[in-house]
Amino acid sequence: MKFIYHAGAGNENIDIDGDSFSHLKALRLTQGKRVDIRNLKDGYSYIYEIINMDRRRASLELVFKSLIPFVEHKFELAWAVVDPSVIEKSLPSLNELGVGRLNLVYCEFSQRNIKLNLDRFERILIGSSQQCGRNSIMEIAVFNNIDELLAYKSDVALIDFGGASLSGYEGKEMLFIGPEGGFSQKEREKIGIKFALNSPYILRSNSAIIGVASKILI
Repeated sequence: MKFIYHAGAGNENIDIDGDSFSHLKALRLTQGKRVDIRNLKDGYSYIYEIINMDRRRASLELVFKSLIPFVEHKFELAWAVVDPSVIEKSLPSLNELGVGRLNLVYCEFSQRNIKLNLDRFERILIGSSQQCGRNSIMEIAVFNNIDELLAYKSDVALIDFGGASLSGYEGKEMLFIGPEGGFSQKEREKIGIKFALNSPYILRSNSAIIGVASKILI
């Protein structure tokens, strides 16, 4: 673990409990030791000293702060809403790869009764950043349909069967990965540009989005 997240990082004194305290114990840190605490919003690393520690909580005092070199994560993807458990399993990888923003879109073949727990998604992303050292988390936005997505960004390309090779992608369009049932004909008509993955074996939506992000960012 590279650092510990705390929303109040930057305050002179903070208390750590719950999951963050568990992380502190996992690092085998004790009273008098120093620890890197970040809020993942202002770009700083805050070094705190543990001034008191009991079985469930630790009290920390700020020693100094340092500005972490800024890394801008511009790349964004669109992904049709699929089962939340599938999304949750993919979030750490997308965050670690450096995706800046993930736009989740309810498509015609998405299950409309699916409710997305954005607070849980955020906790997963925070855990990912603590592990990999990213000093931010991937942004997530939700759109009710493709029309809303196109109102946000008009340059969109589908990842779909029969599209052009992704090796020819120049970065202009936002790439849109569909659900496992694919896009509807109406949705395909609204977005005329298509790219295809080079592998014929990728059928799962989460495999496709990880593959796309990896190809573009690594």
